[in-house]
Amino acid sequence: MAMYAKLLAGVLAVSLSIALVGCSQDQGGSGSGGSASSSSVESVEVPAPDAEIADVTTVAYLGPEGTYTEEAAKLFFGTNDDLKPQATVSDALALVADGTVSYAVVPQENTLGGPVTDYIDALLASQDVSVVGEVVLPIRQTLMGLPGTDLTQVKRVLSHKQGLAQSSAWLDENLPNAERIETASTAAAAQQVADGGDTSTVAIAAPGAADLYGLEVLRENVSKSDANKTRFYVVSRHANELAGYDRALFVASMSAEELPGVLNSACANGTKLVCVHDRPGKTALGDYRYEIELEREGGFTDEEVSRLEDIAQLQLLGRFASVETTSAGNSASSSE
Repeated sequence: MAMYAKLLAGVLAVSLSIALVGCSQDQGGSGSGGSASSSSVESVEVPAPDAEIADVTTVAYLGPEGTYTEEAAKLFFGTNDDLKPQATVSDALALVADGTVSYAVVPQENTLGGPVTDYIDALLASQDVSVVGEVVLPIRQTLMGLPGTDLTQVKRVLSHKQGLAQSSAWLDENLPNAERIETASTAAAAQQVADGGDTSTVAIAAPGAADLYGLEVLRENVSKSDANKTRFYVVSRHANELAGYDRALFVASMSAEELPGVLNSACANGTKLVCVHDRPGKTALGDYRYEIELEREGGFTDEEVSRLEDIAQLQLLGRFASVETTSAGNSASSSE
């Protein structure tokens, strides 16, 4: 699979020709995973970065090196751009907001673990940024440790909270007494195990993290699901202004009681609901901030956006094209 990106400096938008090529993938840990043999080409446009950084696409992502967020960035933008790992998603978004980097890639939700609430909060709290694209990747969580690790002696399992949540059934069955410790990312978990030198501590990440940090794969696919995928948003300081994008992301603050009426008003004239994520409004019990994603065949015109902002009291957070990209999942560690 490959994704090829071509940055067109000096114009209003960057055109990304994305080749999505199906590939054989084993997510069951047995070495005989299903095979897909389809290919398609999508055209996705994202806004051009500022002139002073237009000679290279700079992308911030949740590090360290080896996260699935890094893989998502490489698939969306190509592998020749300047990728900058950050300690937190908030740090990555701040670099976008102040113009230090062109884009950030942010995990949003997982099919098993649900919405990544910390990162949704970070996005909602960010000023002057817009969602301009998405990437969907399969997640194949893998248990790894130092060479010579004995599973019967494992006392601690490190991973991001999404990695732990996605693997909870396997851990309950196979390592019920091991302490589960959250880390900033699954790649960070692998790095800590490698640096710690303790064979009683293991990490949950993806196969590529084992190679990157010199660890031994102990068990494959501990999430025990072929449906395990994470969706990432691509974020820029410059919003997509064209009207042909089929997805739009909005934010709204209201009580839970008001939400059904707002959604009813929003989902008219061919507009459909994709998903809703709620976060505390931090004002009163029952008040929330909602991240609302809508879909519309033919795209969201300025008139439709105005209708939604006026009638449904929604604030536009970005327009983008829906694109699902599959990957063999062998080159990086899950970054949720």
